[in-house]
Amino acid sequence: MSSRVLLCDLCIVLLCGLSLILAEEKNSITPADDGPKGNCTCGGFPTSAIEPGSLPLLSQNPGLVVKCDDEGAGTCKSLCNALATATKAKGPEVLCNRLKNAKELKLSAFYQVCDKPWTYADITADEALCCEESKVKVCPSAEKNATDTVDAKLAI
Repeated sequence: MSSRVLLCDLCIVLLCGLSLILAEEKNSITPADDGPKGNCTCGGFPTSAIEPGSLPLLSQNPGLVVKCDDEGAGTCKSLCNALATATKAKGPEVLCNRLKNAKELKLSAFYQVCDKPWTYADITADEALCCEESKVKVCPSAEKNATDTVDAKLAI
């Protein structure tokens, strides 16, 4: 019986020793410095070309921390494009609720990495958005296009 107790005590000592060795190795491994990191922010602007210092009509910080380099910018751009594409269905209602009134707005997606300037994400709304008192309205340009299409069909 005493040999079993001695064997169990030896096992405990070995496990504790192994745990300490592994903990020391883990602490001695220093991760490579990947450089500065910061937030990824997505924003919507009324045009695809903005002036420096312009503020977005709306913005969202999805909580993604990226490197402040080209790799981080690519990741942020992809995320913002995915968010813009995913919100197409409910986007007009949400925008009109926020903006209250808008005429012929074609929102363009932008992204910002760290404290760098806003960058166009290569995506702009296909159709103009009009809002009146927080409600989505048919834009005059859409009515004109519908009339032109009917006139063209009648001419044929």
